Amino acid sequence: MKTAIYITALLLLAGANLKAQSVGPTTLNATGGTAVIGTSEFEWSVGEMTLVNTFTGTGIVVTQGILQPILSTEGVAETRVAPKDLQVFPNPATDVVNVQYTSANSRALSCRLFDMTGKEISSKNIVSANGQAIGQVDVRSLAAGTYMLEVSILHDNAAPETVSYKIQKLK
Repeated sequence: MKTAIYITALLLLAGANLKAQSVGPTTLNATGGTAVIGTSEFEWSVGEMTLVNTFTGTGIVVTQGILQPILSTEGVAETRVAPKDLQVFPNPATDVVNVQYTSANSRALSCRLFDMTGKEISSKNIVSANGQAIGQVDVRSLAAGTYMLEVSILHDNAAPETVSYKIQKLK
C-alpha cells in the first residue's frame, strides 16, 4: 500500500511540471533542433510541411511553418496618430493620392512610396501651414499594382511618427 502511495505522489510531482502548450521561447519538435551562433539563437524543424514559401523584403525573411519568434519588447513604438488626424485618399487611386494631416504641433510630413520589393519609387516633403499639411503623391506614371506609402510626421521636439498605408494603383 505504501508503495502505491509513493508511486502516486511521485507521478503527481512529476506531472506538476508538464504543460499542454508552451508559451515560452522554444517549440518542441519531433525532428529538428536549436543552435546558438554568436548572439543569435536558431531553431529548425524537419518534415513539418510539404510546401514552404519564402518571402523576403528589406531586412526581413518570412517563411511558413510552426516556428515563430518571440515577440520582442524592442522595436518600433506604437503610433500616437489618431486616424482622423491623418487621411490618405483615394485608395484605390488612378492619378494622385492625397495626404492630409491636421495637428497643432507638427511641422511637416515626409511621404515615401515603395513598390512591393521595397524599392523607393518617390519621396516628397509636405510643409505644414496653420496646423494642416496637405499634399499629393503622383501615381499616374506607375503600373497598376500594390504599393506602400510611408508617411512620417515630423515634430519639433519629438521623434518622427511613421504610418504605412497599402495603396492600390488602378490602370
